[in-house]
Amino acid sequence: MKKFKIFRIGLMLCLPLVLSCEADDAQGPEDYFDQGDFIIELDAQKSPGKGQYRTVLQSDETLTVSVHVKTDQDLESLKIKKTVNLEVDESFGNGGTLEVQASGTSFDYQFAYEPTVADVDELVGFTFTAVTDAGKIQTSDLTTVVTLSPLDNLVTKKWVWTSIKHVNEDNEEVINDCEKDNAFLFNADGTMSIDYGAITGTGNCGFDGLTPYANWYITEDGEFFVMEKYNVFTPDIIQEERYEIVTLSVDQLQLSLEIDLTVLGLGIETFLYTFKPEPKD
Repeated sequence: MKKFKIFRIGLMLCLPLVLSCEADDAQGPEDYFDQGDFIIELDAQKSPGKGQYRTVLQSDETLTVSVHVKTDQDLESLKIKKTVNLEVDESFGNGGTLEVQASGTSFDYQFAYEPTVADVDELVGFTFTAVTDAGKIQTSDLTTVVTLSPLDNLVTKKWVWTSIKHVNEDNEEVINDCEKDNAFLFNADGTMSIDYGAITGTGNCGFDGLTPYANWYITEDGEFFVMEKYNVFTPDIIQEERYEIVTLSVDQLQLSLEIDLTVLGLGIETFLYTFKPEPKD
């Protein structure tokens, strides 16, 4: 038994060295530079292995990849197949494959793809297959990681109102306790609403619901977050609140609002609103 234990410990100590040597031997220059008389090079991050590439982008970005095919025979076509979790995505191209006419022994193609929220956190792949007139075939694979953009994430969460700081007064916290359970819901169709939570209709929150929020949008320059509301007694009169976007990420939303309080003996006061995301019910 003692000999077996000593042998097992020795094996465990040697195994990482063996694996390390094998890994070093397995990843040479040929793993990062495609070579030969028939190659498909992609303008993307190279991964170990011939014809293996990867890219990362957000769901609101366009995937653009320059494809360069070089061969010793005249080309017939370039076929691009999309898979999601290794299954063919039949909504892409024609039944999952986009076919491009190709010719000559050197061919360049600019591939573009607009990801959707459905691609987020899935294993998205594109296989590029070049075919020559003589039937010779070569492939390269692109693995694509799509992460949720802050804007797309905005409509998948409810945004709990956690803070209001009066910037002009040394960032004094002025949020009321009854407002801390308020959650803003921004819908993909541009509508919005507020869930006032359990503490509502009393004290400083006695007028909750008197001026419902109806719509929201972000200006084209990306600088302002606009919310539209109305008084229940005058629903045809839309009031606009234009917030400057301070932070818009998947973890936080911060909006700055200037309010004219000169009638109260103050000036143009600035307030910083902070929201934290929580799952929608």
